[in-house]
Amino acid sequence: MLNGIDPVIIFSFYKKTPSVSEAFSKIPLVAQYVNSIELPPIPIYLSEKLTGIFISSETKNLDIETTATTLADGEAPEFNQKGIGSVLTIEMQASKNSIGLSLLSAFSDLILSKVTSKEYSITYLHGATTMFNGLLHSLSITQTADDDLFRITLEISKGNVKKVAVTQPTPDSGAATLDGNSQIVGGSLPASSPAAGASFTTPPSPVTQAVP
Repeated sequence: MLNGIDPVIIFSFYKKTPSVSEAFSKIPLVAQYVNSIELPPIPIYLSEKLTGIFISSETKNLDIETTATTLADGEAPEFNQKGIGSVLTIEMQASKNSIGLSLLSAFSDLILSKVTSKEYSITYLHGATTMFNGLLHSLSITQTADDDLFRITLEISKGNVKKVAVTQPTPDSGAATLDGNSQIVGGSLPASSPAAGASFTTPPSPVTQAVP
């Protein structure tokens, strides 16, 4: 516990629905959309009284890579930066009978099978130290021979959701369309040329006779 407030860690799990891209490949909105079913979130209060976990320290580290590009004219180099990641490190202690320790260990094993499918997220809430929809970076549980306490180090990295661009089909400018009266508007028929050796005969014009 830090600052008299109990932190809360929330584990959220999802289940992705089967892909229907093969069955509906001609429908762009359906073919490129992946749906997921959210399962009820599981909060764990990291409290010494409730779950037997004591928070000793919290550290939030933001890594940014900076590179310098020198110029041929000898002027000041150009500096370019690239974000590497944001990692939240939580140092905890717990006894061997801690309920929270058992839950953290069980959920970490469950997350291991969902890393590739990305069917989970972790949210940590503790005042200014807050991270939403994070990913498990690492979890280590250590016990020494001096006492019966477990040292827990939990690292959560910021996870970014990759957005898939949905492309709409571009209508053909020469294609025929229907207006409000179900009449064909616009469009043009493809020009065709007669095959080699074929000839066309113009039909004779009708003769009109006067009736006496």
